[in-house]
Amino acid sequence: MTPRSLAVVALVALGCAKNPATPANPAVRFGKVAGRPDTHAWLKPTPGGEAEVIAVQGGVVGDRLTSLLEVPEGDCAIAIARATATVDDLDLFAYGEDGAVLGSDESADKSPALLICPPHPRRVLLMARIAAGYGFVAIGAQHVSVSDAPRAAAVYGVHYRPGEIAKRLTVWPGLDEAVEAHRRRIGGRWVDVRRVQVPLDARTPTRISAAIDAERCLDALILPSDEVSALDAVLTGEDGKVLGRAENSGRERSLVVCSPTPTNVTLELRPRAGVGVAVVLLSRSVEGTEPDIDAETLRLDVFAFHSVADERKRRDAELAALGYTAPRVVASGTLPLGRRLSFPLELPDGCVRLEWVSGAPLRGVETWLYGADGGLLASDGGKNPRLFRCGAAATARLDANTLSRPGPFALELYAEPGTPKVLEKYPLAASRLLSRMLENGLIARGRQVGAVYTLELTPTALAHQDLTLPFGRCLDATVALGPGGSGVELRLVRKDGTELALGRGDGATSVHACAVDATAGSAPELVAELRVAAGTATALLTAHQTDPRGMVPASDPRAVPPPARRPR
Repeated sequence: MTPRSLAVVALVALGCAKNPATPANPAVRFGKVAGRPDTHAWLKPTPGGEAEVIAVQGGVVGDRLTSLLEVPEGDCAIAIARATATVDDLDLFAYGEDGAVLGSDESADKSPALLICPPHPRRVLLMARIAAGYGFVAIGAQHVSVSDAPRAAAVYGVHYRPGEIAKRLTVWPGLDEAVEAHRRRIGGRWVDVRRVQVPLDARTPTRISAAIDAERCLDALILPSDEVSALDAVLTGEDGKVLGRAENSGRERSLVVCSPTPTNVTLELRPRAGVGVAVVLLSRSVEGTEPDIDAETLRLDVFAFHSVADERKRRDAELAALGYTAPRVVASGTLPLGRRLSFPLELPDGCVRLEWVSGAPLRGVETWLYGADGGLLASDGGKNPRLFRCGAAATARLDANTLSRPGPFALELYAEPGTPKVLEKYPLAASRLLSRMLENGLIARGRQVGAVYTLELTPTALAHQDLTLPFGRCLDATVALGPGGSGVELRLVRKDGTELALGRGDGATSVHACAVDATAGSAPELVAELRVAAGTATALLTAHQTDPRGMVPASDPRAVPPPARRPR
C-alpha cells in the first residue's frame, strides 16, 4: 500500500442505517475470503499506484453500499464499484457533506468509475447501488495526483470527468431558475440526488428508478424539450401499482412522493407525440423539513403517514375542491393482517364514489364490492383503494384484506350526480371505465365521462364504433368490460385500414392517437375495433378529444396557446 492511499474513516449510512456496510481495514488487501468474491482481482495498477477495496456487502436490486472517505484537498481520487456476475447493473455516486452531487456513473453496466478532482470537500461519501440483479458489491478507491489523474481514469474507464455532467445540463435554458422557482413553490428544503438528461419517445416509455429513505420525501421535476408534447409522468411502486401522476405546470411535470419506510419507486415518462429529451431532477428532502412541504402541491404518500382523521381531512378537502359534497362514512374500524373482513353497505340510486382512507401503519389493501346476488360490482387495491358503483338503490357487501400491514381505516361514500344513465345498467363495466379514466387523468369526477357507447364483444367477431379525430387534436379512447369476458382489445384505425393505436387489457384498456400531420387526403373519421379474448361481455366505450399541447380536453376552457419555444 502506498503512502498516498486514502484514509478511510467512519462509514455513514445515507438512508441505509439499517444495513450499514463495514469498511475494510485499509492495511488489508482482500484476497479470496470464504463467502466473499476475490475483490482484489478487480483492481488494476495505475500511474498513481493501485486502488484499495474499502467496503464489501451483498445485496439485491435497490440495495446500497456506502463508505465515507477523506481526500487531501490538493489530490484527485479514483472511485470504483464492482460486483459479482449475478449483478447486471451497478451505479456509483459521490456526495459532499452538504449533500451536493460530486459525480455519478449510471451507465448500463456493472463497472462504474468516478474521478473526483479539486475543488472538492475533504470528506466524500461514495455510494454504490444495485440497479439490476443481486450479489456482492465492493467499493474501491485510490488517490492520485492531478497530473496522473487522466491516465489513472483511463485505466478504470471513467466515463465522465469532474463537472462534465453539470456542464452538459447548464446549456439547458433556464434550468437553475426553473429549479429555484419549483422549490419555492413546493416548500421544504431539498438536496440534489440526481440530475440526468433522458431520451423521450412517444413509441416507448422511459423509466427512471429512485429510492426513498424512511420518513423522507423525494421530489421529481421533469423539464421536456420542445420536440415533445403532452408528457405523461406516472409514478409506480415496487409492486408495479400506480401511485399517482405528476402535476402539470405548463410544459413542466413535477411530483413529491413520501414514505414512512425505505422503498423504491419508478418514474415512467412518455410523451403523447414527438421524440425529444428531458432533464429529470430528483431531490431528497432534508430530514425534519417534511412538514414544511406546501400542502397545495401534489404530494403522493407511498403508505399512510397520518391518522385516519388527518387523512380524511386531507382527502375531503381535495374532493371538495372538485365540487363533491360532504361524504358519508359507511364503514370504519381496524383491518387485521391476513384476514378478510366484510362490511354491509346500503347504496343509493345512481353512481357513487367509495374512497378507502387508510391510517398509519395500514398498507397493501385489496377491496372487492359485491351485489346482493354475489356479482362483482367493483374492485381495487393499493394504499387507498377507490371504487365506483352505478345502479339502483341496493344492499351491497365490501370485502377487504391486507397482507402487508394492519391498521385503522374509514370508508367514505361520495355522491356522483350527473353521470350518464347507461352506466347504471352495467355497474362492473362502469366502475372499470371510471377508474381507468380517472387513473389516466382524463376525468376528475364521474360526470365528466362524456358520451358512452355500448357494444357486445365476442372472441370470434370484431365490434365497430365510428369516431372522429379532427386535425390538430388527439383522441383518448377507453373501453371497459362487464362480467362474462376477459382480455379486451381496442384498436383505432383509419377508414383506409391504417392502424393508429392498439391497446390490450384484462378488464379495461385505453389508447391514444393524434392527428398532428396535415396529410393530404386524410379524413377526421376513424373506427374503433374491439373484441375479447375469452367469453362474451358487454363493453362500455368512451372517447375524449384532447389538445396535443397539453393534457386538457380540446373543448376545455383551460386550453391555452402553445408555449413559446426555448431559444436555441
